[in-house]
Amino acid sequence: MLETLVFTLLCCLIQTHGYSELTDEIKNSSSLLDISDPDSKNTAVFRQLLNQETIIRMSLVKNVHTLSKDMLDLKKSMETLETSQQKTDVEVAALKKEVEELKRENQRLALENKLYEETFNATMENFTKVDEYIRQVVEHLEEKREDFETNTSAVLTDLKIEVRYLSVTLLDLNKHYLEIDKRISDNIQEKYEQLSLTLNTSVEDLTNDIMAANNTMVKSVSDLKDSQSSIENSITSKPKNVGFSASVTSPNSSWNRGTLVFSTVITNEGNGYNPSNGIFTAPVDGTYVFFVNVQSYYRKTIYAAIVLNGATKVKTMAHNNYNDAGPNMVVLNIKKGDAVWVRYSSGQGYYSSGSITTFSGFLI
Repeated sequence: MLETLVFTLLCCLIQTHGYSELTDEIKNSSSLLDISDPDSKNTAVFRQLLNQETIIRMSLVKNVHTLSKDMLDLKKSMETLETSQQKTDVEVAALKKEVEELKRENQRLALENKLYEETFNATMENFTKVDEYIRQVVEHLEEKREDFETNTSAVLTDLKIEVRYLSVTLLDLNKHYLEIDKRISDNIQEKYEQLSLTLNTSVEDLTNDIMAANNTMVKSVSDLKDSQSSIENSITSKPKNVGFSASVTSPNSSWNRGTLVFSTVITNEGNGYNPSNGIFTAPVDGTYVFFVNVQSYYRKTIYAAIVLNGATKVKTMAHNNYNDAGPNMVVLNIKKGDAVWVRYSSGQGYYSSGSITTFSGFLI
C-alpha cells in the first residue's frame, strides 16, 4: 500500500512539472536565436528542449528527495502508530482482566455480606431471647418478693389478731374479776384469796402465753428477715456482668496446633478471660453464650473448636477461599471454675486485620 502511494505521488509530480515547463507557461528566453532558417530554428528548439529537460530533471530529483524524506517520516509515523496501537491493545486487555477480577471480587463480597447479615440476624435473635429470659427472671423474682411481702403481712396480721384476742380475754377476765369481787365482797377472806390466786395464776399464764406468742412472733419475723436477707444475698452475690471479647494481634499463616490465644482484650467484665493463655474460667455457675470467628489465611483452610474442660462442643470451618470466615456460637451450662477455650482441629493458619478473628462469651 505504501509503494502504491509513492508511485501515485511521483506520477502527480511528473504531470505537474511537465505541464508547467513544456506548455503555455514557458516564457521565451532572451538568449534563444530568432533565425528564420529551418535548421537554425530546429537547433534553437532542440536547445530549448534540452534546457527544459535539464530543469525538469533537477526538479524531479529534488522532488524525489523530498518525497523520500516524507516517506521515511511517514514510515516512522506508521511504526509509532503501530507501537501505540499494540500498547493500547495490551492496556485494553489488562483493563478487561481487571474488570473481570473486580466482578469476581464484587460477587465474593456480596456473598460475604450475605453471610455476615445472616450471622448478625441470628446473633440478634439470640440477644432477644436472652433479654426475654432476663425479663422473665426479673418478673419471677418480683413475684417471689410480692409473695414474701404478702406472707409477712399475713403473719403480722395473725399476730395482731392473737394479741387483740388476748387483750379481749384479759378484759373479759378483768371484768369477770370485778364482778366476782363485787359479788363476794361479803364472803370470807379465804375464798377471796383463792380467787385472787386463781386470777393471778391466770394472769401469769396469760402473760406467759403472750410472751410466748410474742417470742414466736419475733422469731417468725427474724426468720422472715433471714430468709429475705438470704434471697437478697443470693440475688446480689451473683455478678451482674460477666462477659469478654478478645481478638488475635496479627495473622499467622502457619498455626496448626494447640490453643488459639486471643491476646488483644476488648472487654473482660468479671476478669474471667486470661489473654496470656486464651482460656476463660467461669467465675460463677450459670448459662453462658460463647461465639468465635476464625478467619482463614489467604486460600487456606482452617478448622477450630470451642471446648469445655477439654471436650469439644462446636466446631468452625473456614474454607480455602480468599480469607473465608468460620463463625459459630454455643450456649453452655457450666459451673464455677470450668474452663472454655478455642482449640485447633485441622488445617493451617488464620487471618486478622482490625479484630476479625475473635472470641467472645457472656453470662445470661
